[in-house]
Amino acid sequence: MPKTTPDLADGPDSPTAPPLAADSRVLVITQVSELGGAERACLALSRWLYGKGIPNHFVTYSDTAGLAQAATHPLTVVQLHPRLRAIPKILALRRYFREHPSQFQPLHSGYQPALHATLGGMRGFHCLMHDTPSLFSDADAERSRRARLQRFISDRITAVGLRSGGRTIVTSTYLRAECRRVFGVDAAIVRMGGFGSLNDFHARPIGGSLRLLSVSRVEANKRIDWMLRTLYRLDTDASLLSSLIDLRLDIVGRGAQLDTMRALAAELGMAARVHFHGFVSDDDLTALYDRADLFLMPAVQGYGIPAIEALQRGIPVLLHRSSGVSDILLDTPWATVFEGDEPNMLAALASAITSAREGRHLAAPLPEMPSEDSWAEQVARLCNWL
Repeated sequence: MPKTTPDLADGPDSPTAPPLAADSRVLVITQVSELGGAERACLALSRWLYGKGIPNHFVTYSDTAGLAQAATHPLTVVQLHPRLRAIPKILALRRYFREHPSQFQPLHSGYQPALHATLGGMRGFHCLMHDTPSLFSDADAERSRRARLQRFISDRITAVGLRSGGRTIVTSTYLRAECRRVFGVDAAIVRMGGFGSLNDFHARPIGGSLRLLSVSRVEANKRIDWMLRTLYRLDTDASLLSSLIDLRLDIVGRGAQLDTMRALAAELGMAARVHFHGFVSDDDLTALYDRADLFLMPAVQGYGIPAIEALQRGIPVLLHRSSGVSDILLDTPWATVFEGDEPNMLAALASAITSAREGRHLAAPLPEMPSEDSWAEQVARLCNWL
């Protein structure tokens, strides 16, 4: 299966990109360092377009994660390779679209692509806004006055581009409200499906042991520390775990807080119960899902695809209301949704464990969830790509 990754170096002797059809739909991800939810979503959209015979390609500054290698369809990824400063990056993006005009407005994935496109003079583009500034890891309260001013200016600039005629697309009511508040745009909500399949579903009766699973980047907003401290509190309360033979938490993912969370688990004396796997292969991830009894996701985030993927496999989930996907999981025994601060997680986890062990969720059908294809088709229609 042919997959290409042409390079466009930033300089007067830049090689020319291979010919791309003028009707090719362009997906812009400015920097690809790992295959997270945003990257996987764009790959899903690209795959759906390919299946419909619609040409498309990616444009990025640099792709060190290997988008083309991760794709299951032929994919072209254009890497611009500008110098590692904001102005050269913006100029490289502007130059690319001036030299390679398309009949269709591009779709930018995330806040930074929208900001850079606006600064580069692009107007009328579309944007998948995965996270708004309130969900960034560097919260305003933790940043300097100068940094807050820079963010305010960046927000105002980005708003100009988002309001210039294209569509802003989000996955939750929270993100839509944030886009209205921060950028003054009415974003369209398109619920995203998981990247698994209902063919992966199987009932999971629980015996004398319980395996908990978390799949996410190990960053502050994912609240891995909440999981560890709550598990510690649960483990030290004999009345809550007296009938459990074994309780284990598998944490999949890497990120800036990985070493810190490993140290916290050791400090709490939970090293025997908590296992950090870092990045794993698809086969290893499938094996971990197959052994899991309860999925944990107390994160504050725009959506939360892993919760849907867990449900598709028949795994009940515990999640915080601040995960956007909770919008569609509030009224089902398959999900335990809690609100508030960390102390509230203890009762929620105890309830989720009891529910999972008693199999309460198995008496109800899975909640109706969007599919990957339905999300891709709605996004393509909103972008006028069909």
